[in-house]
Amino acid sequence: MSYNSSSKADSRQDIPDYFLSILKQAEVVSFDVFDTLLIRTVADPTDVFTIIERKLNILGFAEARIQAEHKARSLSWEKHETHEVNIYDIYKQFSIKGKKFTKRDIEKFVAAELEIEKSVLKASPIVKGVYEKALELGKTVIAVSDMYLSEEHVRSFLEKEGYNIKKIFVSSDYKSSKHEGGLYEDVAKKLNVSLKKIVHFGDNFHSDVSVALEKGVAGCFISSLREQLWSDCRYNQTAIHKLSSSYMERKGSERNLFSSIVAAYIAQFKAKKPTASIPEQFGAMYGGPLVVGFIIWLQLIQKLENVDCLRLATRDGYIIKKVWDLLGFDPDRAQVMQSSRRLTMLPAIYVDFEKEITSLLNTSTSSTMKECIERLSLGKETDTLLEYIKKFISIEMKIDTPVKNLAALRALRDSKNHLKKIALAEKNAYTQYMQSEGFDPKKDAFVDCGWALSSQRRTERMLGSKFRGYYIGSLEHAYMHDQIRDFLFHKGDHSGWVSIVEQGVELLELPFASNNLQVSHFEENAQEKNGVSPVYIEQARQYDIVRSAFIDRMQDQICDFAEYVKPLIDIVTVSEMREALFILFDALVNTPTPYEYNNISALPHNRELGASGFATIGTFWRTGGGHFAQMTHQPTWKDYARLGVISIKDVGVKVTWLRAKRVLRRKVSNKLKRK
Repeated sequence: MSYNSSSKADSRQDIPDYFLSILKQAEVVSFDVFDTLLIRTVADPTDVFTIIERKLNILGFAEARIQAEHKARSLSWEKHETHEVNIYDIYKQFSIKGKKFTKRDIEKFVAAELEIEKSVLKASPIVKGVYEKALELGKTVIAVSDMYLSEEHVRSFLEKEGYNIKKIFVSSDYKSSKHEGGLYEDVAKKLNVSLKKIVHFGDNFHSDVSVALEKGVAGCFISSLREQLWSDCRYNQTAIHKLSSSYMERKGSERNLFSSIVAAYIAQFKAKKPTASIPEQFGAMYGGPLVVGFIIWLQLIQKLENVDCLRLATRDGYIIKKVWDLLGFDPDRAQVMQSSRRLTMLPAIYVDFEKEITSLLNTSTSSTMKECIERLSLGKETDTLLEYIKKFISIEMKIDTPVKNLAALRALRDSKNHLKKIALAEKNAYTQYMQSEGFDPKKDAFVDCGWALSSQRRTERMLGSKFRGYYIGSLEHAYMHDQIRDFLFHKGDHSGWVSIVEQGVELLELPFASNNLQVSHFEENAQEKNGVSPVYIEQARQYDIVRSAFIDRMQDQICDFAEYVKPLIDIVTVSEMREALFILFDALVNTPTPYEYNNISALPHNRELGASGFATIGTFWRTGGGHFAQMTHQPTWKDYARLGVISIKDVGVKVTWLRAKRVLRRKVSNKLKRK
């Protein structure tokens, strides 16, 4: 018999009729334990040994523990013609590079294994429902396991997760197994019941089904959560299988424990929410690992560099702060601070008008001067400034050629005095806000997603001093100095991550999206305690209705992942987080499933300072090899020429050439992929 759970709601409350009809025919209902009644928070059972290795700081422990079990089972077969052993038999054969351990050491290892095994075991959301239904029907419920641990150990694991099973049969106690069939016979004798009256549920087709049927037991196959995940096309199988390879095909310390944790979480998420929405699935599979990984790195680098407080830039900082607190890190050492491209734009224009003035023009689309000024949310100053600029250029003219760009820049320069007056007021108010927040450039660090790092550059110009900056990543042309650190890629040094940013930057930024209002700028206000009050960017409600629903559900799942991984954050390494995250986002950007692409690409783009026209994430998402049609027109060479002129004016020939190389590299790469 076989069943693979798919579309039912919470299995603990509503088990399929298929199982119900089987249970009604049984007198005794038997369950396998590991990967059936109980599941682990890591994807592979031997990852428990990797956790012990890292907890005890004993290099080579995991592989030595695996080899000791092989040796113990071989010796048992030679002496007793059975492969069944207990945990003490295994540790008698335990050694690392020929080094034997004392009895006291062995006792410590056994205690550590039992403690960690117990901590990673959870009730299966699917099988717990079958177990409860069997009890409700008045059936005799037993547990039968091929395991080196004792009945007492297994019982303690089951009781912790709410299973009250009186009869537990373990192969190490009986020296017989399900695998070879003898344990089924022992069970029948012990219970004084016919084998034909037993129904057994388990995830190992050979031991739990094939051998059971041969012995006269009705074996019912319930595939493991991992196998169920591997067969679900809604989940990105490219990512799933690469994650699996990073922990299953390696030995000992080379195994990627973070990949194992993520894979186990996704499998359990799928079991708990078989009809999960796309925001929930995105949060579980991509958002949670990225946000949590970034925060673990932030906490490590904060300690290493003795930083007093992490200043979490809005709006990315809201979810970072929430998860930071959930993970149990010091809440006083990470605080949300208002900062954005818009907040720093005008203060920087006041400090260096010629260098920063090009930032007022929306070079990504052919906007009008009126649209460029209105997006600044200047309030009553908007009309005054536009009336002034009208004297030099038509504010309704689309700025869609290099010549028009130059004309628009001349008009802004002609309006310099008026612009600098507005910019000075914003600079003074923003500086006052930062002082009221207690920001100390010498002791604090600025935290944001990253890429070109323009906000840090502008803030440093405004304050007149450099400070630390911690980011997910930075591109080749990014602002840089020796106090800036990056989690995933630095100055474009990882071509794979650069490609991900170029082809799907919104997907990396999406986990950090927020429904909190975005501050445009601050105004001096004597009635406020800190002397200033925020002015918010006007929100486009039609965008926010859809995005806010997505963000809420996505971030609930991000927080759920944080709670899940919390007990293990002290033993995962930065390098394995980086590898796992690259696997995930490379697969999402380049080989999304139809379910992922069709749902995520339709989400409205974040419009804070973006295109003035309608745009979705699909507008900017370039899948590898052209797997899906893009949701808007491709840029023309006319667009690139216009952007090039502005870039030269803005950052000079050298950086513009770096940007041009990136565009050419992406174009060539995409053409090769399509071939």
